[in-house]
Amino acid sequence: MKTEFVPTGIVGLDDLLGGGYPRGRVILITGGPGSGKTLMAMQFLIDGVERFDEHGVFVSLEESRFHLINEMQNFGWDLEKYERKNQLAIVDASPLRQISKEKDPTGPENNVHLRGAEFSIQALCTVIRSYVRITRAMRIVIDPITSLSLQFSGMQRRTALVDLLDALMSMGTTCVVTSEIASQTGISPTHRSISPEEYLCHGVIVLHNNHIAGKGVISSLEIEKMREARHDRQLHPYAITEKGIAIYAERFLG
Repeated sequence: MKTEFVPTGIVGLDDLLGGGYPRGRVILITGGPGSGKTLMAMQFLIDGVERFDEHGVFVSLEESRFHLINEMQNFGWDLEKYERKNQLAIVDASPLRQISKEKDPTGPENNVHLRGAEFSIQALCTVIRSYVRITRAMRIVIDPITSLSLQFSGMQRRTALVDLLDALMSMGTTCVVTSEIASQTGISPTHRSISPEEYLCHGVIVLHNNHIAGKGVISSLEIEKMREARHDRQLHPYAITEKGIAIYAERFLG
């Protein structure tokens, strides 16, 4: 069966991927602080809503719904408008924040109680499924799954990730998850450790913040892997613009 690709909504990225993200797969976007992971993931959802009428669910394991909505207004995106039209659900599922138990986890404007010892992958997946059903979502974002490391460790963490990714696959949606990596010096991707999620996800995109002497910080993107796609393997510079992230076709040479 020929692979169907889902446009990413990122200027210049579909050309490097050979069409977009493979439909129904889980793609990891990983990078250091401020590299644009959340923005890139949200751009994928907004493009789906605006151009293809593909509804989306954004699950935040770190940032509050309030701050996320405010930040995305800087790019001209009115997330509350999409929520009112049931085109987008923003799920505040942070295990680090006190969240009221009295909220209804199936309402598109309510929070979810998944805190501390009560946090579980099963509970998280149940919540995601409910929002996918309510919005008829075709796209999901989880940002960032790094937060799972605060709840699980060792083999428990790997098992939790496998359970989460299997659950996402079973929903028939195209999913983007994000994770954080430590800041790097230089441009070589070999200077960082590889996380378990990079092995487990179907595709991996790495956002590098490169500190170049005399040039400051230069941002570049690398498609580390993308199963079912003949993708570009070079580093390419990118920029965060007023309309979101844009990838440039020229190679990044440092």
